[in-house]
Amino acid sequence: MAATYAVYTSPTHTPIPNHLPTLIVTPHGQPSNILYSYLHTNFNAENYLLTPSPQGDLCVAKLFPPRHSGGHHNSSASDPGHGGPASNPASKVVRCEASRNLKWSIVNTGVMSPIYKLSLPSPDSTELPLFQISKPNPNAPFWSMFYFAYAGHLIPPKRIEFGKIQRNPPGPGGGGTRISITGKTPEEKAVWATLGEGNEDCVEWVVLCAALNLLDDEILKAAERNPLAAQNPQSPQNPNPSARPAQPQPAPARGPAPAQQPGQPMRGGAPPGQRPGQPISPPAGRPAPGPGQIPYNAPRTGQPMPNGYAQLPQAGVPMAAPRPPAGYMPQMPQPPPQQPPPPRRF
Repeated sequence: MAATYAVYTSPTHTPIPNHLPTLIVTPHGQPSNILYSYLHTNFNAENYLLTPSPQGDLCVAKLFPPRHSGGHHNSSASDPGHGGPASNPASKVVRCEASRNLKWSIVNTGVMSPIYKLSLPSPDSTELPLFQISKPNPNAPFWSMFYFAYAGHLIPPKRIEFGKIQRNPPGPGGGGTRISITGKTPEEKAVWATLGEGNEDCVEWVVLCAALNLLDDEILKAAERNPLAAQNPQSPQNPNPSARPAQPQPAPARGPAPAQQPGQPMRGGAPPGQRPGQPISPPAGRPAPGPGQIPYNAPRTGQPMPNGYAQLPQAGVPMAAPRPPAGYMPQMPQPPPQQPPPPRRF
């Protein structure tokens, strides 16, 4: 028996701060037919696999990922489940429960790349392995779901791949993540009888919970690789959140200012005691400009401004005295004439 599912982010559940997004599971090619919803609660420490019903959503499975300090994922600790110190094995275990008193665990034992192992509890404290999920190599675009079958005495167990987890190509009816259980050969079909005859739906819950737990880890890793985008999502006010703010430009050196088009307002503020928009009054000793004449200190097209300023002094900054015209020699004050000393008396 083959089965193919698709996983999407729920479009109807409002995002909750400090919680992973709600995911929905649908049959492949039927995005409107929701089979399950995967809801995160208690800061991602209690997750529920819900199925819709006429009476409302019913819980079919619960996941208890390890609680990590600060509510943040730590992928540096040998990449354990949902974070936590690598020295504590309990911090890697995701406990799972379902109907019919079904319990199992998911442990990430990978070091260089994740390897998820699913197992059933056993009374003699030795867990019974179910199956595993890992990539064939760290750069592979998909995850393999497989189990090991006993092949005989002194014969290595046989690896049987029964499914894959990979991204759907974008397009109409595409997108999201695809979970496929091939079920072509008798060995691949035997995975449905892992939990006994008549418990195929429980096997479906176990497979989907393992895949959804893997997607949670991938979402957390992507948020760690791009924290700026996670904290400042794209919005009309900020269409490019990863763009750096503009760096301040250095102030231009003094020198001739670029030509200014006629009719444009002058740059900079007005001099002290001058209101913005009011013409600059000529200095003392100079007549006021007549009709048709260019006011004093008005910029001429293609000419530098007086006193070598690139722009007019701003408000609050004293204006330097105008330069004297060429050939002008300042009149130095003459010392007062000396009077003859009084006659000396002998």
